[in-house]
Amino acid sequence: MIRRRERYAETLVVQCPRGYMAILWLDPTDEWVMTNHAGMRAIIQRGVRDWEGHLLFPRDGRAFLSAVYDHLFLSGYRIRWMKSKGGMGLRKGRRD
Repeated sequence: MIRRRERYAETLVVQCPRGYMAILWLDPTDEWVMTNHAGMRAIIQRGVRDWEGHLLFPRDGRAFLSAVYDHLFLSGYRIRWMKSKGGMGLRKGRRD
């Protein structure tokens, strides 16, 4: 069963060099992150350092997303931060 939750998600859309887009979604309430790109998955798993040198992970919420944004921007990627409301958060229910 899939239930719809009325929340918002924050999204980073990254223009990759070979012409495709990588997308990173963050649900700040549950602090989960999803992506459609293997390289982004690696970033999520190893964490990202912020300006103070702290290692951040998805559980750190917006601070993590901000560190990912800075990392990608400074690496020369074209990146856009968006916030979407309503219908983005889907949660899987238990299986019977």
